[in-house]
Amino acid sequence: MEGAEQKAFVKWFRETYPDDQQCLRVSLRGLNFGSGPRAARMINYIKSQGSVNGESDLALLIPKGGYGALVIEHKGDGMARKVTKDQRSYLNYHNSVGNLATSTRGLEELKKAVASYMGQTDENTLLYS
Repeated sequence: MEGAEQKAFVKWFRETYPDDQQCLRVSLRGLNFGSGPRAARMINYIKSQGSVNGESDLALLIPKGGYGALVIEHKGDGMARKVTKDQRSYLNYHNSVGNLATSTRGLEELKKAVASYMGQTDENTLLYS
């Protein structure tokens, strides 16, 4: 469900903000590589390319409202999974260095958070928890 929501979000973002689609980055950490030696190699490869524990699902690398970027850890609607300790640490780090980092649940909340961020000006900032 979470993967389907993220896919729908990317489609929506590209249609809604076509001039900014190059600023959207998604994490590969959430991919399911299964198990066994091949999966271990893929996970190690992603880590060697710079992925870190707790890395958020989405980053919008465009400054808005005095923030450097928007970083989002997304959870699927109706899923019991919560933000992990590593994910919370990642969000807190980004909030401490001038980015706006938050978590969302469900596709509509994700779209709302991004739309709010994209509409910001330096005088009008929104914070998320």
